[in-house]
Amino acid sequence: MRVTDFIECDWEYGVPAAIRCGGMHGIDFGIETADRHSFFTLAPERHGARIIEDRALQNGPEAGERNLTVAMAEGRWSAVITSKLHERGLALGASLTTLSPSLFQDFVVRVVFSTESFTAASIGGEHFEHTGSNIYHQHPVRQAALSGPAGAVEIRVSETVAGPAFQQVLYVRDAPEGWVVHARLIPKPPYALLWVRWFNRFARMSLPDWASRALLSVPGLKPRLWYAAERGGRDALQLQASGLAHLNSEERIALSMEMTFERS
Repeated sequence: MRVTDFIECDWEYGVPAAIRCGGMHGIDFGIETADRHSFFTLAPERHGARIIEDRALQNGPEAGERNLTVAMAEGRWSAVITSKLHERGLALGASLTTLSPSLFQDFVVRVVFSTESFTAASIGGEHFEHTGSNIYHQHPVRQAALSGPAGAVEIRVSETVAGPAFQQVLYVRDAPEGWVVHARLIPKPPYALLWVRWFNRFARMSLPDWASRALLSVPGLKPRLWYAAERGGRDALQLQASGLAHLNSEERIALSMEMTFERS
């Protein structure tokens, strides 16, 4: 643990496990990425992704660094996750370097704050409260804020290495587990592949590129399916279309975010 007069931080294997700033609590930190058949996260929910190497080079009290090598269904990569405390918050960043030709649905640096920490969020001109809708309030911006009686936190995307295949977005989601904030790289046109998928509690269906293209060529269907599950939230049918990005071996992408707290 690292404790100052303003903030407390617990560390777990090179990554913050929890941050406390008065009544404002960060409860989860890390990275995520996915392809058509596998999903990587530091949390137990990952599937189809195998960690080959995992080293914590620094584990607090002021900073952390964790190095990973991961094999997924449609690629293999290494990542470096870095964290550094400053007087009023935390800098969290990650860089990913491909070790083989790889496909990506996205690449994410994430933080989750407890629901009780804040009462409202602001991003891209939107202002909303936590209702458990699980809607992705996503915008091509670099800044968002959460606020409540205990204070506020400003989240700012401080570094982006997107290359020609990705665009940077930021979203806030009022998920059941809390306020989820993702700095995110998503594929941009021209997409390497198109992907239609359907997930439910019993099965996962993923269409190949040719079938996805045929389905999305039906007039009016592509706008309805494009990131539909993310836009629909809690009650949406988990059927959606998106693009995929392709990176050759030894290509690098990166994201960093700064979180700065202000107490009431």
